[in-house]
Amino acid sequence: MRYPFVVLFLSVLFFYPLASEENLEKDPPQEEPRRTKYFSINPGVTIESVTVDISGRGKNATMTQEGPGKISWMLDVKSADYQITKYFGINLLLHNSNFYLDRQFVSKLPSVDSPSSSTSASDSGSSGSKGSNTNVNQSNRVKDDLDTNIEGTYSMLVPIFYIGNPETMRLGFGLGPARVRMRGNADFQDPGTGIALALANRGNRAEFLNNVSAIQFASGNINPNDDPTLSYLLANLGTGNNLELLGYYFASQGLLRPDLTALSAFSTGRYSAVESMALSSLFRNQVNINANARFAFMFYVETPPFVGLRGRLSFGGPIVKENGYTYEMRTFHIALYMPIEF
Repeated sequence: MRYPFVVLFLSVLFFYPLASEENLEKDPPQEEPRRTKYFSINPGVTIESVTVDISGRGKNATMTQEGPGKISWMLDVKSADYQITKYFGINLLLHNSNFYLDRQFVSKLPSVDSPSSSTSASDSGSSGSKGSNTNVNQSNRVKDDLDTNIEGTYSMLVPIFYIGNPETMRLGFGLGPARVRMRGNADFQDPGTGIALALANRGNRAEFLNNVSAIQFASGNINPNDDPTLSYLLANLGTGNNLELLGYYFASQGLLRPDLTALSAFSTGRYSAVESMALSSLFRNQVNINANARFAFMFYVETPPFVGLRGRLSFGGPIVKENGYTYEMRTFHIALYMPIEF
C-alpha cells in the first residue's frame, strides 16, 4: 500500500520543476515602462494667448495682446502620475507664465466704418428687428490701442484628473489655487469724458484736482494695502507738487504716454507736460493686483511621448476679485516640451 504513494510523490517532485520551466519559457515577464517616480520638470516652448476681462462697479474692459499669441519658454513641474485604473489617473501640475497686454477690445464707432457698411447697417436696422442690430454691434468689436497696458505673471497649482495613461493621449481637467500679479491700466470711459474733464474748471486747479481724487476713490484706485505711494499721491493731488510727482511715478512704471487728453490739459496752460500726461493716465483705471486666486481651472489634451517630447493644448486661467472688480484670465496655449523625470 505504501509504494503507490511513494511513486506519486517522486513523480510530483520530478515533473513540477520541468512544468514550471516550460511556463516561464512560454510566458516571459513583461518589463514595465519607465515612469516618473517622484516628479518631472518640463522645459519647452509655448505659444500662448492671454485675455483679461475686468468687470465691476458698472464698468467693463477686456484686455488682450497684439497678434494671435506670444512665443516664449515654458517650465512646468508635474508630480508622478497615480493611475487609478488602466485609463484613469490623477497628477498635480504647476504651470507658470508671464504676459503683456497692450490692446483692448472696443466697439467700433460708426464713423470708423466705411460709408457702404454704415449705410447697410442703417438699412438693416430700419428694416430688421432689434436682435439684428445687437448682432451687428457685437460683430463690430475690434482690438484697439488705447494707450493702456497690463503686464504680470501667474502660477497655477492644479490637481488634474485625466482620461488615458502616460503612454497614450490624455484628456485632463483640474481646479486649484493660483497666484496672480498684474500691474498697468485699463480704459473704462468714453474718450470724450477725459477731454471734458481736462478742460473743465479752468479757473480753479485745486478744486479740479480734488474732484479727480474723488473719482479715484469711487473707482477703487486708492488702496493703501496694494500701493501706499500711489494711494497717498492720489488722495492729495491738490497739495504741493503731488500731481507732478505722480507723473514721475507713472513714468517709472511705464504708464505715462501722450494722447489727446494730455494735449487738451496742456493747452489750458495750468499743467506742465508731465502733469498733463499724469492726468490723462488718471482717466484710466489703475490695475495693481498681487493676490491669491481662489479659483483657477485648466482643460488640456496631451499627446503620447514621441522621441522624448510631448505636446499639449490647454485652455484655462485664474479668477481674482480685488477692490470691487473681478479679473477673469483666459489663457490658451500650445506647448511642446521634454519631460525630465525624477
